[in-house]
Amino acid sequence: MNLNKKLGQRITELREGQNKTLEKLAYESGISKGGLSEVERGLREIRISTLIKICETLDMPLKDFFDFDLNLD
Repeated sequence: MNLNKKLGQRITELREGQNKTLEKLAYESGISKGGLSEVERGLREIRISTLIKICETLDMPLKDFFDFDLNLD
């Protein structure tokens, strides 16, 4: 699995854990719904500034975002 897919899955997991829709997270983060959808599906690389916005919206420190198995095998 590639890095983009892993990061996208993590965002989806965290978003769903807070019962937020894709549309709501995109709106609250100030990013497009289509862009967020592509990131979650691993079709687009995420910029660190976008990831920071998402973490802020989810009320999560950036360092905690990476608290998961990043094994890419």
